[in-house]
Amino acid sequence: MDRQDASFKKKKNRKRKKRSKKSCDDSRVADNQQQVNTQIATSQQPAEHSPEKIPETSTKIEASLTHTKYKSHKQEKKRKFSKEPKDIISEEEGARPSYSFQVDDTDHCETPIQAYRDVQVILDRLVKSLNKTRSTLKIYDPYYCDGGVKEKLASYGFTSVINRNRDFYDDIDKKVTPEYDVLVTNPPYSGMHMEKVLDFCSKSANKQKPFLLLLPHFVYTKDYYNRALSSTASSMFFLVPEIRYSYIPPAWVEAKMGSKALENGKTKTSPFPSFWYCHAPKEMIEQEWLIQNFGPSGMIRPKHHSKLRYAKQTQDIPRDFRGEFDPSKKRPNPKARKRAAKLRREAGRGAS
Repeated sequence: MDRQDASFKKKKNRKRKKRSKKSCDDSRVADNQQQVNTQIATSQQPAEHSPEKIPETSTKIEASLTHTKYKSHKQEKKRKFSKEPKDIISEEEGARPSYSFQVDDTDHCETPIQAYRDVQVILDRLVKSLNKTRSTLKIYDPYYCDGGVKEKLASYGFTSVINRNRDFYDDIDKKVTPEYDVLVTNPPYSGMHMEKVLDFCSKSANKQKPFLLLLPHFVYTKDYYNRALSSTASSMFFLVPEIRYSYIPPAWVEAKMGSKALENGKTKTSPFPSFWYCHAPKEMIEQEWLIQNFGPSGMIRPKHHSKLRYAKQTQDIPRDFRGEFDPSKKRPNPKARKRAAKLRREAGRGAS
């Protein structure tokens, strides 16, 4: 009975201490708030001192209020700066450009700078093969979105970039497309844009023109891909990023008219996995050079610092980036995976 009384008293004392501590904290907070209110009211009264001197307490209060407003305003912003250098997401809505061709707001997305950084090594190889410099290599991007491609490629020294607000298909019909050394573009995904650009690249490839197309993962499974590039299949190769690319809509694209990601309050969109579909004449980019820089075709852990995975054939494309209708997307059994890994290792030793 005595032990029960003692334990009851201990519990009662603990509760009393908690209540007293809480009341002290509440009173302390109330006193601090009252002091701040008093200082603000004092600072708002007409000052008797000279206008050149500002009271120290008033300065501190104003700085605190400014910092609080800035912090809350920063949290409310929906468009922020990306972690990638030069890859800036607009914070203020700019004026919508006027286009001389029909556009779809869901197609308005700027290519991330990471994608251009990944293919910088390929562009440098073309510079060497064509006996040019980065500043004189003519890069053609026929699809105009917001003009960001010029700034991003210029940050790596590629200043001769052609990206004009013109109707690409009208220029093809009139045969007024500009002269260029390499075509680098991320075409719109809607309609027949990808089919048309593949047809143009196929005809240009016959004229020894290299191209780098940033396309969705399902394109190589389509009939129009095989029809367009059947004659250049031997010189095609693929460069697949380690992490899926995300695209940036311009600030003037309205959420309701743009992609679903914008409608959901996001600043970037990635509707499909995408990678680089590349073509270059063998005398410009040799397969041995690709293996030396990226490792054997289909290698899971590439040698290059960009982490791009090189695939000479579609069956060597990493499984997580294969098209939905690719029959080889299904993962093989463990024995088959071991055999494939062994063959890749042997191919790597042979190349080295």
